[in-house]
Order: sequence, then structure tokens, then C-alpha cells
Amino acid sequence: MRPALLLLALVFPLATLAASPEVSFSPTRVVLGEDHLVEVEVRVASDAGPVRAAASSGTFAEPVVEGGPKRTFRWSPPDVRYPLAAILVFWVDTPQGPPEATVIRVPLVGRTTLPITTDRGASVEIEIAGRLFGPIQADRRGKARIPVEVPPGEKEARVLATRGKLKTTRTVPLDVPPHWPLVAWLSPQPMPPEGGWLGVAGVDSTDTSPLELKPQGATVEPAPHGAPWVYRVTPLPGAETVSVAVRRHKAQAQAQVQVGQPPPPPEPPPTPPEPLPLPPPEPPPAPSRVRRGVALHLLAGAFFAEGSNQGPLVALGLSYPLPFWGQRLSLEAEAGVRRIALTVTLENQGELRSRVLAAPVLASARLTLLEGGAFALHGRVGGGLLPFQHDVSSNFQSGFQEGKLSAMAFVSAQAAYRFGHWSALLEPRWEHGPVRTPRLDAKLGGIAFTLGVRYEP
Repeated sequence: MRPALLLLALVFPLATLAASPEVSFSPTRVVLGEDHLVEVEVRVASDAGPVRAAASSGTFAEPVVEGGPKRTFRWSPPDVRYPLAAILVFWVDTPQGPPEATVIRVPLVGRTTLPITTDRGASVEIEIAGRLFGPIQADRRGKARIPVEVPPGEKEARVLATRGKLKTTRTVPLDVPPHWPLVAWLSPQPMPPEGGWLGVAGVDSTDTSPLELKPQGATVEPAPHGAPWVYRVTPLPGAETVSVAVRRHKAQAQAQVQVGQPPPPPEPPPTPPEPLPLPPPEPPPAPSRVRRGVALHLLAGAFFAEGSNQGPLVALGLSYPLPFWGQRLSLEAEAGVRRIALTVTLENQGELRSRVLAAPVLASARLTLLEGGAFALHGRVGGGLLPFQHDVSSNFQSGFQEGKLSAMAFVSAQAAYRFGHWSALLEPRWEHGPVRTPRLDAKLGGIAFTLGVRYEP
């Protein structure tokens, strides 16, 4: 199905002057099995009533959201893996005429692995919808398995095989189940005995068959103004609910609504001597972060090794989450300062003072091991360069300085507690950082304990 016609043009009478809701959603590219939640932002007039939502597939956490010019819906895609399109509709009930509805199409990308047979040792790539996947080298039996992402509507893939100077191209079909999304909605809710409206929207560029409507508890007829896929619904006498099943070719949908006038507003209570303060409105739920960016962390603590090999340390670093495994793996770069010092008193001579100052520059990887609520447990491992300077001074001989470049490695466990963009960190770590010169044999590693913070935008 090449760019399909989105059948959402609902022509309403000029008496309905309210602007239709403005809708945007994130992420704009939804991958099934990876993106489990889509945030939909709907903008309406500040005095608009409740915004209602319906979907051809998937589920809304709350199908009705009230209050303010910006309403946020949370929609979960269907639990399938093949590519398809979902149709979402948003509207505000109006006292007269059908509502101004906004319909959006959300492409849902499917992931699979294509088995390919070609010449052994050939380099194989697959092109789908202008994107290349691979290359993967075929084994000695000429077989290769290539992970691909398939957007909805794609029926075939182009296989490119290269072996030396020989290049071959062929087309293979994609085994994608057919899908015709269709969504229906009833307005207003609840529906008064005088009647209301049925709206239908879907995606299909080839099927011109009419809609099949099966109402229960009501009669349905085309809207008098002739708008496509808009119908007048009149409840039958005594009906408590109205439902309409809609079918078009192989697509089907159903809408249901209660019948009855909303209860009249209660009489205002007598005016109290002093008005009671209204409780503050509940804050909106924090939006789910779909993608994290570069984070900054600061650690401070101390390291302990045998003898006098102990002292303070401080480290400043950056981390970047990789875009796979649910961003559980991050690459980090860290620079710091650590110091050890020793003072020895020699009999009849005076004091001998030795100090080592180092500035390690490390690269590491951080893997999220556990995560629940605001708490997370990470494992870190890394290593890098350890430049250091050794200063010796005394009151009975001339001092000297020397410097050298060594190496350092570490492994650690890091506990984090998140509050907003900030996280409090506690990290025990084991380090190996020997520093040696002809006049020095020390350790800038061992067991270290640090406290710190991390900021994530």
C-alpha cells in the first residue's frame, strides 16, 4: 500500500465554527516491540470541553482528558509485530451539529529478520522503502539472515548481493498480513434522546465499497448536509445504550454510547461566611522520556590501598546512551584528580615529604542492571591514561620533581536515585593504577568510595 489516502475529510455545516483540535504525537516514528507508549498532545481553546479519543487499534490510558488548552493522551500500540497503520481521532462534543474531529494516521513499523540465499561469501544488503539494511556476509552455504524494519504498506524488498566485481539485484516479497484500519465514534456522550452523530474514518486507497452499518438501539441515516462518512443517529424509545457496528470490505469498527440527558447541575449551596479555599489542581503526570541525551556526572570520595597509598579523589564525566537495548548501555568519558602524600621524619636530619598528584583520563561503559521507579543499579567498567607528577622536598637536601604516564583500570557498581533531571549517586569501585619510577613505587588505586550527582536533560 503506497502512500494511502487518509479518508478523514469530514465536511461539517457552517454553523459549527469551533476549530478542530490541533494534534501532534511523539515519537513520530513508532517501532513495534520497542516503543510501548506514544504521547499525543491535543491543543484546543482554553474554554473547550472534554477532549475525547478513539483508535482503530491499540488503547488509550484515558480516552477523555479535561482542562486547559493543552491535553495529553497516552496511547499504547497494539501487541503485534507486523507493520500496520493506526487511525486516531480526537474531538470535542458540541451542542449543535457534528463535532469538528481531527484524525491522524500513525505508521507502526515492524521488525523482522529476512533469510536470504545467495552465493557463499557474498555481501548482502536489503533495501526497503529507501532504507538499506546490512551488509551481512553469507556463510559457506550461501545463507544470510538480515534484521530489517518494515513500514506499513511495503510489499517487497530489494536484495543487493556483491561478490568481488559481481553484483546482483533481485526483489523478494514481504509476508505482511493485510490490514485495513477503521475507527468509528459517537457524539455527544452521553447521547440525548433527540439524537447525535456517528463519524467514521479509515485508510484505504483502492476500496470504493460503501459502509455497512449495523445499529443497535437506534436508527442511522446519512447526515442531511451530505458529508462523507458522517451519519445522524436517533436512539429508539426506551433504549439505554446505542451501538453501531461499521464494516467496509475487510475493515470493521464499533462505537457505543450511553443514552440519557446529563444530570442537571446541583443548586448552589448557601453562601458560607468565608469561602473555602479550593485545593490546588493536581499536577499533570510527568511525560515519559522517549530519548535521553548527554548526561553530566560529578563524583567525589577517597581511595584506599595498602600502606600510605590512600587519598582524596574527584571526577567529572559525560555519558551518552546508545540507541538500542532500551538505552540501557551508555558510553562515558571521565577526567579527575587524585592525590597521595607521605611525610617521614628522619632522626637527626629532619622531614622528608613526598607527594603524588595524578589526573586520570578514563573511558568506560555503563550498563543498567536493575531499574524500578526512581531507583536504578548500574555496572561500570573502564580504563585509560594516568599521567602523574611526583614531588619530593626536605629540609636537609634539595628536592626534585619527576613525571610519567601510566595506565589505570576500574570496575564499579553504581546506585542511583532519580528526582527530576537529577540523580544522587553512590559508587564503590575497585581500581588498579600503579605508578612507578626509579624513585617511586605507589598505587593510585585500590578500593574507592564516592558520592555524587548526575544531570540528565
